[in-house]
Amino acid sequence: MTTTISALLTGFSDHESSDDAEELELQRKLKEQEECKVWRNAYALIRGPEYFRYKKTRNQDPLTFYDMNLTSQDHQAFFILDDETDKEDLKIMNAAWRERETDIRIQYATEALEKNENCAMAMVMMAEEQSETIVDCEAMLRKALRSAEMQYKKPPSSNQSYHDGSVEFYRQGANVMSYIRRRLAMCARKQGRLREAIKIFKECHKELAMQSVYAVQENLIECYLELCSYADVQSLLVRYDGYDLDLREPRSAVLIYTSALLKARAVADKFAMEYSARRGLSIAESNAVEAIMRAFEYNPHVPYYLLEMKSMILPPEHYLRRGDSEAICYAFNHLQHWKRIDGALHLLQCTWKGAFPTVARSINMNQYTQYSNTIEQADRELLPTWHVVSVFPKKESAFLNVLLCFLCLVIAVSSIIICHYPATFHEFIQALTTHCTSFCGWLYNAIGAWVPENVVELLASKSRTDSATVENF
Repeated sequence: MTTTISALLTGFSDHESSDDAEELELQRKLKEQEECKVWRNAYALIRGPEYFRYKKTRNQDPLTFYDMNLTSQDHQAFFILDDETDKEDLKIMNAAWRERETDIRIQYATEALEKNENCAMAMVMMAEEQSETIVDCEAMLRKALRSAEMQYKKPPSSNQSYHDGSVEFYRQGANVMSYIRRRLAMCARKQGRLREAIKIFKECHKELAMQSVYAVQENLIECYLELCSYADVQSLLVRYDGYDLDLREPRSAVLIYTSALLKARAVADKFAMEYSARRGLSIAESNAVEAIMRAFEYNPHVPYYLLEMKSMILPPEHYLRRGDSEAICYAFNHLQHWKRIDGALHLLQCTWKGAFPTVARSINMNQYTQYSNTIEQADRELLPTWHVVSVFPKKESAFLNVLLCFLCLVIAVSSIIICHYPATFHEFIQALTTHCTSFCGWLYNAIGAWVPENVVELLASKSRTDSATVENF
C-alpha cells in the first residue's frame, strides 16, 4: 500500500482525501440547487381580475408558461389529485390543471361541476380564472368553501370509519379548505378589510400545511404594516428573522427589508446627510444604515424598484430568493409602506449611493452568502421577455479606475493650459502632429524594408500549393 507525502503530512490517505473532495463538491452542488430553488409568492395576484385583465388591456402576458406550469404542479401536489381515483370530477380537475390554455381549463371546471355540483376545486379554478372582479372572486370562493366543508366533513366520533374515502381524502379536503381561506383573506386585504384578513391569516398560520407551502407570516407582516402596527411586525421579525440579534441568515427580502424599515423609521424623519457627515452617525443611525446595507447585500435589486429607478411590473407567481423576481414581489406590495414613513426612502437612497459599489466586493470577500450566477438565468424564465431583468452589480476593475483617473487628469491639465496659453498650446499640438506623422512614416519604411515586395504573390502561390496537396491526398 503506497502513500504520498501529503498523506504522511496530513495523516489522511489518498482515498480519504478524494472522498472529502467529493463530499465538498456535493455540498457545493446542493447549495447551488438550494439557491436556485423556486418559491411560491405569498402575494400572488388573482389571475382573472388582475393578471388576465392586464393582459387584455396592455396586450402583454404578465405570466410566463414556466411560471404557470409551476403553479399547476403546485395545485396537483397540494390538492393530492390521483389519476386512479374513482371520482369523475377529480379526474377531470386533474386534467384541467395540466392544460395550458385558460379557456380549456374553465371548460374542464364547468364539466367537473356538471358531474358534481359541490366540486370545490372546480369552483376555485373558476374563481381564480373566470371572475372579472375581486368581489366576484370572493363570492365564488365562499361558495367553494361551503361546498368543501360539506364534502370533506369528518365523522363526529374517531371510532367511526370515514364515510367517503381514506385518510388521504380528508387530508386533501383540509388542504383545499386551507387554500380557499387564504385566498379569501387576500380578497379581504385587497378590499381594505384588514382586521378580517389578519384573523383569517392567523388561522391559516396555525395550520402546518399552509406553513410548509406558503409563507403566511409575510402576509401578516404586510397587513400589520398597512395598519401601522409596528409592534406586531417587530414581534414577527424577532420570531422569523432575529430582528434584535441579526445573527440568522436572512430568509427572504420581506423579512430583511422590513427589519431595515423599522430601524430606519426611528431616525428617518430627523436624518440629514449634511449634518450626519459632519458630526458622524449616532448609534440609532448606525444601526439603521447597517440594517439597510445588510438588506442590500442580500438582494441588491430591490433599491431599483423602491427608488423607482426601474419600471414596476406585475409580480410573478413564483420567485427566486435574492433574484430580480423576489425584488419585484417585495416592492410591488411594500413600496407604499416605505413612502408612508417620512424620510425612509431618503435614508435608503443616501445609503444606497454610498454602499452600492461595495456590495459586490463585500460578498466576494465571503462576508455574506455568495451570490449565485445561475439566479439571473432562472429569473429570465420566470419573468416576461419584455421585462429587462436586473443583474447583480459586477465588481469594478482597478485598472479601469486608474485609467479613467489618468484620462480625467490629462483632460483637466489640457484645459488649464489651453485657457492660459492658447498660442503655445497650438504650437505644441502642431509639433506633436508633425512628430507623430514622421514616426508613422519611419515605421512604415522600416516594415517595408523587412517585407519583400512580392509578398502577395508568395502568399497566393502558397495557397495554391496547399489546395493542390489536399486534392492529391
